[in-house]
Amino acid sequence: MKITRKIFYLLSALFVFSLILNFFFIYRQYKSFFLKRTSRVEVVVKNVVDGDTIDTTDGERLRLYEIDAPEYPKDCMGVDAKTRMETLVLNKKIQYEKIGKDNFGRVLSYVFVDKLLINEVMTEEGLSYFLKGKTLTENSLLIEQSQDKAKLTGRGVWSSFCQTKKEGCIIKGNYRPADNTRIYHTPDCYNYDRITIKSGTSDRWFCNEDEAKKLGFTKSKDCPR
Repeated sequence: MKITRKIFYLLSALFVFSLILNFFFIYRQYKSFFLKRTSRVEVVVKNVVDGDTIDTTDGERLRLYEIDAPEYPKDCMGVDAKTRMETLVLNKKIQYEKIGKDNFGRVLSYVFVDKLLINEVMTEEGLSYFLKGKTLTENSLLIEQSQDKAKLTGRGVWSSFCQTKKEGCIIKGNYRPADNTRIYHTPDCYNYDRITIKSGTSDRWFCNEDEAKKLGFTKSKDCPR
C-alpha cells in the first residue's frame, strides 16, 4: 500500500513538473513572438540614398542588415539598385526591425513592406549581395539562399555584364566593408597573388592606376613606392 502511494505521489509530481515545463516553454514562445511583432517600427520612407540605405520620417537612416548593394553611382548595377529600392519603398509605409547600429550611426535593420522582406528581395534580384552579420537571425538563411538563386540565374551583379574582365586590366581593386576602405594592388605588390576579386561585390579589375584612384581606391602599403 505504501509503495503504491509512493508511486502515485511520484507520478503526480512528474505530471505537475511536466505541466510547469510545458507552460514555461509555451510562455517563452509566445513572449518571443509577441516581442518580435511589437518590436517593428512603422514609418514612411522619405529618401533613398542607395540600394541598401534609406531615410525615414522618424529621422533615422536605415542600413539594410546583411546586404551590401553596389555603390551608387560608381559600381556596376549601383544605379539599378537605387532605382529598384525607390520603387519598393520610397514614400511608402514600411516596418523595420532594429538589429543594432553601424560605425556611422546608421540603424541596421530588416525592412518590410507588408510581409515582404526587402533585404531578401534586393539580394534575390542580384541588386545586392549577402553580407553575413555578427548577429544571425531566422532571416539570415533566407537572404543567403536568395543570393544563391541570383547566382544560379545570373541576375544583376552576378551577370556577365558585371563580371567581364577586360584584357590587359590586371590591377586588383578590393573593397573592404568592415572599415569602408578601397585598396588596389598592382602585380609587383607583395600580396598580389593572394588577393582575389570576389564576383558580385564592389571588387573590380582596373586597367591602370589612374582609373583606380578616380574611383576612390588607394594603393596598398605593401606595394613598392
